[in-house]
Amino acid sequence: MAHHGWVSVIDPATLTPSGLKAPFGRLFEAANHVYSSHAIALLSGAGGPLSENVPPATAKPGNPAGFTFLGQFIDHDLTEFRVIGADNEVVPSNPTIGQRQRVLEDGKPNCTNGRLGLFDLDSVYGLLGNAQPDLFDADGLFILNTAEDGTIDFARGPAFRNNRLIADPRNDENKLIAQVHMLFQRLHNRLHETKSGSTAELRPGGARFRDTKAAVIAAYQRIVFADYLPRIVQQAHIDAVLRGLAAGNTFYQRMNARALESFLDVVGATRAGQPIVNDIHTLVPGAAAAAPVAMPVEFAHAVFRLGHSQLLNGYRLNAAGGRPLFGPSGTDLRGNDALTAETTVDWPLFFDIGSETAQRGAPIDTGIARVVFQLPPPAIGEPPVSLAERNIRRGVDFGLPSGQQAASYLSELYGGIAGLAPEQLFPAARFGDLDKIEALRIDASLGYATPLWYYMLCEAEQFTDGPQLGTVGGLIVAETFLGSLSAGGFNLAAAANAAPALANSEARPAPAQVDDIWFMSDLIQFI
Repeated sequence: MAHHGWVSVIDPATLTPSGLKAPFGRLFEAANHVYSSHAIALLSGAGGPLSENVPPATAKPGNPAGFTFLGQFIDHDLTEFRVIGADNEVVPSNPTIGQRQRVLEDGKPNCTNGRLGLFDLDSVYGLLGNAQPDLFDADGLFILNTAEDGTIDFARGPAFRNNRLIADPRNDENKLIAQVHMLFQRLHNRLHETKSGSTAELRPGGARFRDTKAAVIAAYQRIVFADYLPRIVQQAHIDAVLRGLAAGNTFYQRMNARALESFLDVVGATRAGQPIVNDIHTLVPGAAAAAPVAMPVEFAHAVFRLGHSQLLNGYRLNAAGGRPLFGPSGTDLRGNDALTAETTVDWPLFFDIGSETAQRGAPIDTGIARVVFQLPPPAIGEPPVSLAERNIRRGVDFGLPSGQQAASYLSELYGGIAGLAPEQLFPAARFGDLDKIEALRIDASLGYATPLWYYMLCEAEQFTDGPQLGTVGGLIVAETFLGSLSAGGFNLAAAANAAPALANSEARPAPAQVDDIWFMSDLIQFI
């Protein structure tokens, strides 16, 4: 079965698909946890304690609801599971749950990342950083449809691959991420339509087009750094990782050093006598290192699935009302069909802008929206239908360390990190008495070798001073975000000095120029 987000990836050097372009890597050593399948289903399946959506008695706040879908957009820009076949070529196939996945540094890999692992908007412009020509008109503007009522949507129809004109079909999975995606297309058009030049200069590959694309990517990176990251990671953890990156000793940097070793071993064998080409970074302006940028499996297949906890069962969209996230087909927020005036979002309902306060997403904790425990097609193609259960099983498939192991590894670099106590992992408000929890009675290891995804949510639940993650989750996200930004040429030190205070984000006037965009509220007002 073809992957629901599959788009062919072409290696510019060989014109063949390659599984080595952007591998998955490991921050920590691979583990081999084997949990009882029955216990996992009891903990994370439909009808289980997480699906009741009754969070423990905490005062943890949530972020504005739009950041849930900006997070999904970011995830699609950084990661996509791909299968590797013979000769390290990418195979358009769904991953099989229950199959052990090997990444590049494990030896012969059977999976890879379908994205560069950089904040480069390749999910918008075209994969591997190459602009996809059919997305643009003769003047280098994204082709979007504007209906008579003002509704803006992708061009749709059988003439287009996947029936819509979009680089990454996953960004049309629901009507909210689709409209986040189009914000960046509209930013490109807003900037590019003011430029003059020949067709060759304005079209993809031309100098004027490259200037526009670079400005859009720079605005996106500033939003990631100044607006999104501080909302999900505590500032103390961001600062600690910035110091670690400056010293060159983060787990992210060590992972990429191993990825380069493995990459050169394979490439050296297949291109004997030929110089090693900078396969990844020649595609990314400002990048310096001649190495693939690995994406940590601990981030991609556990911690950054934090957004699943932030989902609501439904959303208010505009003055006309709202819709459930999933429900009867045609009445919910599933994507793959045309947007209408009824499903067009009013952005102040999703991001705080001026004096208008947006609806809040759910806090990052172990209370999960009911709707994601019975996922409908096309969100999934095969069981299990519980998103929470899929997350835990995927972590087992990738050999992820437990939350306790991750805490121990991170303590080596960032100081002592206290592990969570059993009553924090299985709070009485949701589970009742510890000795009566059926999942633990079947498999006690869930309490001392806790799956990383679930551990991260429990840890975030304990931090009630803000909407951010706890220590383990926060450090893993900060290492990945800041490491990836730096690998793409983003100047972290300069940005830290120049970024406006997050607390003032909603009160800022509309920016006069693209360089003044630091927050989603800036982007929306600028457009």
